[in-house]
Amino acid sequence: MAALLAVEAIETFYGASQALFGVSFTIAEGEVLALLGRNGMGKTTTVHSILGLTPAARGRIAFAGVPVQDWPSFRIARAGIGLVPEGRQVFPALTVRENLVATARRSAGAPTEWTLERVLGLFPALAPRQAQRASTLSGGEQQMLAVGRALMTNPRLLILDEATEGLAPLVRTEIWKCIAGLKAAGQSLLVIDKNLAELAPLADRACVLEKGRVAWQGMPDALLADAATRHRYLGV
Repeated sequence: MAALLAVEAIETFYGASQALFGVSFTIAEGEVLALLGRNGMGKTTTVHSILGLTPAARGRIAFAGVPVQDWPSFRIARAGIGLVPEGRQVFPALTVRENLVATARRSAGAPTEWTLERVLGLFPALAPRQAQRASTLSGGEQQMLAVGRALMTNPRLLILDEATEGLAPLVRTEIWKCIAGLKAAGQSLLVIDKNLAELAPLADRACVLEKGRVAWQGMPDALLADAATRHRYLGV
């Protein structure tokens, strides 16, 4: 069976500067892939290439068996790829409710249907704040809102780019519980995060980037147990 997402030897540039060098990996339906690497190694560029925000100059990206590397970003999103971006990027002038319903849509092939009520059930802290502007929320609440907004698109594949970065420990725990629940529900996930210890039990496979190249792929537990490899590719 074809992978839900297939990234094949993509090369991406910023002007004359090359950022990705032949990056390849796949994500199966219902699988969780951890995309790891130190800062500046190409993780977010890879995500932006998948979404058409920074299109790959060479290589192939297929979603549900259909090549999408030449599609505009809005068409890729409509095909069923949702993003929780680094830095949250909620709509600050809109209320919590408006942020959520603004992106709501149905997506053929999504494992479950997300509604406003279901998102508020997942993040009960947002329920009494529906009429508040997003700019007045705490950082943790904004991250919950960013995750909920992406879920309201009912994606077949959800990408989380540093979803726990900069959050208080209790909020990080809530986000990890959310990711575990999404996995249990059959949601396909691409997760970028620095916390390998928290991510390893949730991910089915891991892919490590080093200077825009795939340096390591395998089982997360194997990476967690290999101190030398962790230090080489993830140490600071």
